Amino acid sequence: MKLLLSFLLLLVSGTAGAYQCEDYTSDRKELKTLNFIATKVYKYPNLSAFCNKDRHVDLQLSFMPNYFKTNEENDDHYRLMVHYPYSSCTFIYNFTRNKLSYKQCYSTW
Repeated sequence: MKLLLSFLLLLVSGTAGAYQCEDYTSDRKELKTLNFIATKVYKYPNLSAFCNKDRHVDLQLSFMPNYFKTNEENDDHYRLMVHYPYSSCTFIYNFTRNKLSYKQCYSTW
């Protein structure tokens, strides 16, 4: 019984701290990054559709001040990690040039 209770507590606490779209809507640059990836990469009609219909369990979005891709050294970049139950995708968005600089999806199984 204690083992089952411990497992349920771990399950609930593990998903309670997940970040979702609404956690990034207060910052203009983060919102633009989310919108670009939702509409241009995932091909959703808008950000709201991505946030409501996509099956992601967690989003991690952060500014990348030290991303030095050739010919993009002076540009601003944001990294979005989209986590699914058994996989994750990493996107690096070039905010300055409004383009995707990097994309990789991989299994976490």
